Amino acid sequence: MVAISLISVYFIGRRALDARRATFAIFVLMLYPLFHLNSDRYNCYQVLLALLPLLVLAFLNAFERRTAGSGVLLGLAAGAATLTNYSVLICVVGIGLAAVLHRDRRRFFTSPSPYWATAVCFLALSPHLVWLVNRNYSSLRWVEAQITGESTAESVLHYLYDHAFLFIMPLVGAALALWPIRWSGAGKERKLTSPAFLVLVIGAVLVCSPLLLAIPLHVHLKSDWGKSLFFLVPIMALLLVPRLRITRRAVASSALIVGVWLLLMVVAAPVYPWLSFRVRPNAGSYHPFSEIAPEVTRLWRERYNSPLPLVVSRFSVAAAVVFYSPDHPRMYADFNPDHNPWLDYPTELHRKGFVGVCVEDDEYCTTELDKIAPNAERLIIGVSRKFAGMSGNIVKAQVRIVGPGS
Repeated sequence: MVAISLISVYFIGRRALDARRATFAIFVLMLYPLFHLNSDRYNCYQVLLALLPLLVLAFLNAFERRTAGSGVLLGLAAGAATLTNYSVLICVVGIGLAAVLHRDRRRFFTSPSPYWATAVCFLALSPHLVWLVNRNYSSLRWVEAQITGESTAESVLHYLYDHAFLFIMPLVGAALALWPIRWSGAGKERKLTSPAFLVLVIGAVLVCSPLLLAIPLHVHLKSDWGKSLFFLVPIMALLLVPRLRITRRAVASSALIVGVWLLLMVVAAPVYPWLSFRVRPNAGSYHPFSEIAPEVTRLWRERYNSPLPLVVSRFSVAAAVVFYSPDHPRMYADFNPDHNPWLDYPTELHRKGFVGVCVEDDEYCTTELDKIAPNAERLIIGVSRKFAGMSGNIVKAQVRIVGPGS
């Protein structure tokens, strides 16, 4: 995913900048923590970090060539990105706005490219749209659940702080590579090209629209939502400062800085997990949720001599049980039927039976679990994570077992 993203951003940079500035932008982007320190989580935002640059590149290609083939590629890229996460619609809006504002919009909209793109994107999304209707718009209901009236201004500030902090390392790396900073003479700067204008508009929409819409729409912004939206920032920065000279020495220095940083990460890679587990044995990814899976699977099989069909819990625990249990049960997560369209709730829970799991101090989880099955068998289990000869603290979990046909 990182390679796809960086290669796509490089080719975007080649269209909007010259080769040297595009190369410099990529080396700066390689210092962006989402490409290394924060790339341990494989989720939709990491996938979008690869697909959104591909989508922008496909649009630049379609806008330039204005052929049916380029439109098909744009439609496929838009469909794939939308199926990954609905937040890609921000980029789609940015693409539409860039096309409308561009001076060559008439040539683009009288070509087959945008209409082929629309048709192919709709065709790619049509199975999902059918599923959405059949499942009572469950994923849209999840999106609706994220919209609250709670401290939106605070969430916007926190969002800004988190993403500004992520760019400290690229900014410091760029400053070191450029030092001493040199400027071109007046009138020698590169003029804004057609692709550069498109990139600036799309990038501005990606960066600014969540911030501008959060408060009026009462959206509680989460930092994770913006992880795929800032990949154009280095290119935009170079476009907005055209008199900044990028010398061969600056490019070589940026490559050296990236190389040193990658070497340091390789050296630290065997040490960091050991040190992190020793200092915080139950924190983050070391929380022993995966150890719960074999334990609850064993409890179910001892009683019913059959594979575990369902697990009920918070999403973080339920997902771990689904993945790590040898039976790979289905899950009812977060106690909201709208977010679990794969289940016929509550009929399927009582017909097949289930195991409910709550971390001991999670009162909300335990209360909701007891509402579903007040007469369930009740147990307490203790699990701990073992790593490199060390054992984490024991975490206790409340377990509820409901047999088939209850």
